[in-house]
Amino acid sequence: MKIDNAVVLVTSAGSRVGSTLAAHFSSLGAHIILCDSDKRLLDETYQRCRTTNDNVHRYDLKDYSIPSIRHLFQSIETSLGRSPDILINTFTTKAIPNIFEHSAYDTFAMNLSSMASTLFGFGQVSADRMRKENKCGVIVNVIGYTNYEDMAGFDNASSFVSGFTQSWAKELDPFNIRVGGVVPCGEANGQNWAEVQDEVIRNTEYIVTNDYFNGRIMAA
Repeated sequence: MKIDNAVVLVTSAGSRVGSTLAAHFSSLGAHIILCDSDKRLLDETYQRCRTTNDNVHRYDLKDYSIPSIRHLFQSIETSLGRSPDILINTFTTKAIPNIFEHSAYDTFAMNLSSMASTLFGFGQVSADRMRKENKCGVIVNVIGYTNYEDMAGFDNASSFVSGFTQSWAKELDPFNIRVGGVVPCGEANGQNWAEVQDEVIRNTEYIVTNDYFNGRIMAA
C-alpha cells in the first residue's frame, strides 16, 4: 500500500511509540489521524506532526470503550469524507505486579484487561469499516514501553499482539485486509526506546508497504 495520501489512524498517539510512528508517517505525506485520552500528550504529538504535514487531525477520547471508538470513526468520516486506510494500533506495556503484593491480582487483571480491550476494540471497529467499504486496508499492532521495568509485562503484551495478529489475519484475508505486528526487543540488554525506535519505524513501514506481508510479527 502506498502511504502518501492514505488516511492513517494512530491510536494512543500521545505515547512514546504512538508519537514516534505518527511523526514518521506524517513526514511521508499521509493524512494523519491522532487519538488519545491524554489531551496534553496528544497535543504535543499534534504539534510535532504539524511541523511536516498540514493534513493532521486530533481527537480527544474520553476512554477506549467501543462507543467512544465508534464515535471517533464517525467523526473521522464526517470530517474527511473517508475512513482510515491504515490503523497503527499502538499501546504501551505496564510492569506486572509482584506476585506477593496484596493487590497483585486486581492490578494484574486490570492491566491485562485494559491492554486486551483497547487493542481489540480499535482492531474490531477498524476492520468492520474496512470490510464494509471494500477497502484494502492494513492493521499494524505495535507494542511500546516507557522504561526497562516495563519489560516485565512484555511477555503478556507480546502474546496478545501475536494472538490477535495471527487470528485477525486469517479472518480478514478474504476481505483483502492485512494484519501485522511489531514487538520491540529490549530484554536483557536493557535498551531504551531511543535505541530501538528506528527499527520499530522501519518494520512498521515495511508491513504497510509490503502487500505480501500478513499474519506475522516482526521484532525490532
